[in-house]
Amino acid sequence: MTISWLPNRSRTAPDHVDVALSRGGAAQLRPLHAGETEPLLAVFEALSPASRFDRYLVGVPRLPSPMLHALVDVDGHDHVAWLATVAGRPAGIARSIRVAPDTAEIAFEVADAHQGRGLGTVLMDTVTTVAAAQGVRRITATVLPSNAPSLRLLARLGIPLTLRDGLLEGEGPLRLLDPARVDRHAVVALAQRQDGPVGQEGLVTSADA
Repeated sequence: MTISWLPNRSRTAPDHVDVALSRGGAAQLRPLHAGETEPLLAVFEALSPASRFDRYLVGVPRLPSPMLHALVDVDGHDHVAWLATVAGRPAGIARSIRVAPDTAEIAFEVADAHQGRGLGTVLMDTVTTVAAAQGVRRITATVLPSNAPSLRLLARLGIPLTLRDGLLEGEGPLRLLDPARVDRHAVVALAQRQDGPVGQEGLVTSADA
């Protein structure tokens, strides 16, 4: 099953996508722009040492300049990153990085104050939706065995994981979350506005695999 993409409409489109969170409140989602370090650093500062270790797989007290530059070197196609803000403050980032023509690696981080509200699920649904619309058909991920929230989310995405050198690594077909946690048409429309044509490939759903 494939969700056909709708053509652009003439009405003015918003610059973010709203989504409700568990325990009340809402997040605003938008693409992270190339070179946009301020929100990325704000999210990093809102991570505890344990959350930083979960995200980067090593202890990272601060982001070295080369790593920071790599993380904001986004182009909306081969390297896609989306920012979530809550009450106007950066709260999480998810990204997909293409490692082959039809394969992308996915990763995300959520500020400790907003963990347990479904924000990681929202972010993952967003970046996998954009990846699917851009022709990505397989995803990969690497996670620590102790990172229970990420393991639960990867299980929902259907990625089989294998332990290698103390890390769990996996690759599998891209399956969008069911049910959706974001307005996927709105997400793709915003990606299209920000980064050029998106969606010609159509959106795959879990029924495609």
